Parts: sequence; C-alpha cells; structure tokens
Amino acid sequence: MVTIARPYSRYWKNTLTPLKGKIKQYDYIGFDVETFGEENEFYSGGLYWYENNKEMWEYYNKKEDLIKAMLSRRFKNKTFVATNLGFDLTSLFFDTPQWNDIQLTSRGSDILLASYPLGDGNGKIKIIDTFNFVGFSVEKLGKIIGSNKLEKPSFWEKTETGYNAIKPRNYQEEVELEVYNKQDCKISCDFMYFLQKGINEAGGNLKITIASTSLDVWRRSHLKQNITKENFRIPKIKDFIFEGYYGGRTEVFKRGYHENLNYYDINSLYPSVMRKQYPDPNSIMRVPVAMQKYINEYEGVTKCEVISPDGIKIPFLPKKIDGKLKFPAGNFIGTWNNCELRKAISLGYKVRPIKQIIYTETFNPFSSYVNTFYNKRLEYKSQGSNMELVMKLLLNSLYGKFAQKEKQKMTIDNIDYLSVEKQKELLFSPEENMNIKNNHIINIIKSEFDGLFSLPILSSYTTSYARILMYDYIARDDAVYTDTDSVVIKGELPTGNALGEMKLEYKVNKGVYVKPKFYMMNFNVKDKETNQITTIDDVKIKGVNHADTKNFVDIINGNSVKKIKFSKLRESIRRGLKPNTKIKVTKLLGIDDDKRVWYHNFVDLVNNKTHEDSTPCVVLDEGCVMNTKSYIKEFGVEK
Repeated sequence: MVTIARPYSRYWKNTLTPLKGKIKQYDYIGFDVETFGEENEFYSGGLYWYENNKEMWEYYNKKEDLIKAMLSRRFKNKTFVATNLGFDLTSLFFDTPQWNDIQLTSRGSDILLASYPLGDGNGKIKIIDTFNFVGFSVEKLGKIIGSNKLEKPSFWEKTETGYNAIKPRNYQEEVELEVYNKQDCKISCDFMYFLQKGINEAGGNLKITIASTSLDVWRRSHLKQNITKENFRIPKIKDFIFEGYYGGRTEVFKRGYHENLNYYDINSLYPSVMRKQYPDPNSIMRVPVAMQKYINEYEGVTKCEVISPDGIKIPFLPKKIDGKLKFPAGNFIGTWNNCELRKAISLGYKVRPIKQIIYTETFNPFSSYVNTFYNKRLEYKSQGSNMELVMKLLLNSLYGKFAQKEKQKMTIDNIDYLSVEKQKELLFSPEENMNIKNNHIINIIKSEFDGLFSLPILSSYTTSYARILMYDYIARDDAVYTDTDSVVIKGELPTGNALGEMKLEYKVNKGVYVKPKFYMMNFNVKDKETNQITTIDDVKIKGVNHADTKNFVDIINGNSVKKIKFSKLRESIRRGLKPNTKIKVTKLLGIDDDKRVWYHNFVDLVNNKTHEDSTPCVVLDEGCVMNTKSYIKEFGVEK
C-alpha cells in the first residue's frame, strides 16, 4: 500500500476543523415589489424591518426612490431578504444605472445572493432569498410563523391560471395594495428571524443557504476531529471519488393502471443512514494492485468490471448512461463505493477490480448531529411547534454540502451604462464565458470548488447507504414504483415511527405510473380536526410545474401542454424580453421510459385498466474480459 505525504505547511489550509467563536445574530429587512401588466413592470415596493424592537416600514411608488433607500449606508449592516429573489431583484434593478454594479451568486438560473458594493471600503449591501432555505411560498411561510398572508387585492383580475396584477385605480385600492405589500415584506422578514432563532438555539449561525447553515451547526457542536481533504493527501483523487457518487433511485417497475396500492416512505432516509460508520478521509490510501479482498475488508472506492446475476429482475448497481442514472443487468464497467459492492457481491454479482482507493480507518461523524436534531424534531412535534421545520431542514441539508463541485458568479451588464473604456475592455478582450445578447454582456464565472469541506466521500457514502437500505424494499415482485425514499407496492410492509423505519403515507385508490417522476395517484385524506375524508389527485409530471389531471391526460393522449410562466433573467435577455414577462409555453412530452424494457403500448394498458411488468435494460460494455456467454444467450444480444 502506498500513501503520499504532503507538506505540513499547507496542512491547515486543507483541513476542516471544529468551529469556535460567538453565535451571531443578523438583522434582516423584508423586501417585496408589486408589478402590473404582461411584462410585470414595477409599480411599487416596500421595506420592513425592526429598530430598537420597533416595527419600521417604508413604501415607495418610484423605483429610483426605493433603490436609493436600499443602497443607502444606513442599511449596510443589515441583510435584505425576499421570497423569490429573482423576481423582485430584476423587477426593481434590471436595466437601471445600479444594475451593472450588482454581482450575483447563482446556482444554475437561480439567484442565491445579490451583492452591491457601497464603495470607499464601506462594505456592501446583501440581498438573499428565503428559497435558499426552503422552497415555500409567502403564504406557506406565513402559516409557519403564524402571520397569514393577506388575500390578493380585490381589484386584481382573476384568470384561469391565477391572478393578473393591475394598477390601483383609486386611493382605496392604493391603500389596499400597500397593506398587502407590507404583510408580504413582514412575512419574509419574520421568517428569517424565526429561522435564525432555531439555528442559534441549535448552536450555529444562519448563513446564506440551508446547506452552509447546516455545515456551520455541525462544525460548531458535533465535529470532534480535524479532517484533511483527500485531494491534499492524494492529488486529484477527488475526481475518482466523484465517479462513485450517484443520487437516489427513481424507477417504474410496472407501468400502467393500478388499484389498491400502498405508498410507503422512510422516516428521514438520509439522516437515518448518516448514523453509520464512514470512511475517515485522514486514512485514505492508494493500493498498488486493486483486489476484491480490499472491498471485503475496507471502506473505499473501486472501479471494476461486474457481471450481474443471471435472471436478476431488479438489478442493484447504478450506472450513468448518456447522462441518465440506470440500474442495468449485464457485463459492464463502473465505479462504486465498497459498501455498495459488498451488497452486490452478496446478491451474486461477480466483480473484477481495476482501480482502487481504501480508507484504513472509519469514524462516526454524524451520529450525534442526527440523534440530537431528530430528538429535538420529535420534541417540537409533540408540542405542536413549527420549530420542527428547522430541525428537519438541518437533518436533510448537511450531507450534500461535502460534494459541492463548483461555485458560480455572474454579472450581466447593460452596455448603455458602461463607460467607453469599460466597453472597450470587455468587447475587445472578452473572457471565456462571456456572451453578448440584446445589448447585454453576460459573464458567468464558474470555478471548481475545493474548499475545506470538499469531502465527497461523505456525501457519496450517504447516498450509497440509502440505496442499500431501499433495495430490500423494492426488490419484490409486487413493487410498482420507487422514488429515492419511497416505494409503492401491492402488499404491506412493517412500519414504525423510529428514524429509518417505514411509514404508510397513504393508500392509493387508483394510480397510473408512466415513468420516473411522471404519475397520477388518487388517495383519501382525513382531516385531523373534522375527520372529514377528502379524495386527492396527486399528479407529478417532470418538466410541468403545478401539473393537473388535464395535463396528465393530454400528455398521455399525445397532446401538448400549455402553461404560462414568468421568464427568468438569462432567458429574458436571450429572447429580448423584460425579466418576469409572462410567456406562454407549449410542451410536447413523450411517455416512453428507457430505464427499463417494456413490451406493450402504454395507452392500451391504461385504456384497458391494466399494467405490465418489465425487465431490466442490459449493458455489455466494450473492454470487459469476464465471461458474458450467459448474457448473450439469455438476452439474445451480441457483445
């Protein structure tokens, strides 16, 4: 076995340590704008905050006045917060002189943070989104904190797709809109204080996302040792570790129409497996010759050739094929964590290791964290306290932070507001990721993330443990559908209230399952207070927000789905629109599922109120050297 030592002088710059220091309390200002018309043009906006325990409120009908107020030095130590920041920020600032100075931290097309430098070393203004913590509407946030959102203004036009906001036509309507705006600002502001209270009591600081917040809490109260990044001990090994990192399993096993099914999910799947032993990154080693005995004896990551057992109906090992996560049968090459390979071997998989790293030690980094906050969650639940939500967020948001791969900054400059010198600098010396569209210069700066907490083995082992736990529930003849932590089956499963045990979510009266994240289920729900039973249609269609039964039927019949959405920032620039313009979207989605092999016409199955079973797809990789004769014979394919 060989390990590579790195200079000690760089050790601390590559080592995650327990955090110390005081718990901080930040000041927040609720921020919300009102718009009107098809292009959602700015009409008014408000700011809500507290000063010396007194409620403060300002409301502006002029865009330039609200901007001036927000960017004044009196707010430099406060953080503005909106719900759906992308909408409010662009409605107010886009294509104003101040817009070019705003720097955006984004994740894909979502804006996480907007920063505006005050100049002269006087700090900056920060604007964040409640969506960074939980993807709830203002209405739902209000219910959590006991401050209900008001009804939509009475003068807004109600349509089939929602409400069409229009300008107030008299003083009474002006007042109604102002009161409505104030409540929205207050809810966003108060929710952040509610969240901060829970995080502070948990022993941490509220950061700009729930993932970074969870990391802060864990490091302060539950990290008991220094952890040095694998990349420091073995350069460039992180990419290999990422090869064995796969997400949750989502699959249909029996397509078509079903009746009388049971929908189960696990009580906090990821937190439940986080109590297990993990590879200790401090003990990473590269082995000179990859061998199966290292899979059996150590935690680690192994690239290998595998052959799945003859006739396996629900294969176990995942493989990324054309960007899609599948679970094939056959003879193929991939990279997996050793815990997953041990499970595969127990199921009859044959394994030939090719490349391998191992960890000579294990540790238990998350057990106290999970036990603490799961018990607190149960305590809050028994008290009827909505602080339960904060504990749930902490439990579910930590594991993925260790697998952060990149960071992204974005600037979008209106050329008209750039000096001649700056135009020349940008236009004649363009950066690699720069793009010019409709009088705007878009510069997206992506960089590989290699921070102290870049420890992908911790995230990867979490998802591996979760798939292992779920496999025994889905590898049944009566399994119909699975999605990460849930399974829909014909039969029954043992249930319990403990962490990691199954619970019966509801009984499905009727269900139609098309492909992953595309289904319709009908079930009954009993109101806890009135005991009245309501029948619910739960429709999920990947790619169609707020899908309903009509959308589902239209797609099954080969028709397109029409929706109205607000154009996001980059899409708007590309199409020459104002951000947040209402646009009609027509989607024609297919119903074919290539994750497994199907034999019948899906529409015929539904029309006949029946379903069909499936077989796994088969993969025979080039470069495999193990015996594949049995697969060629069984599946009738040539290598």
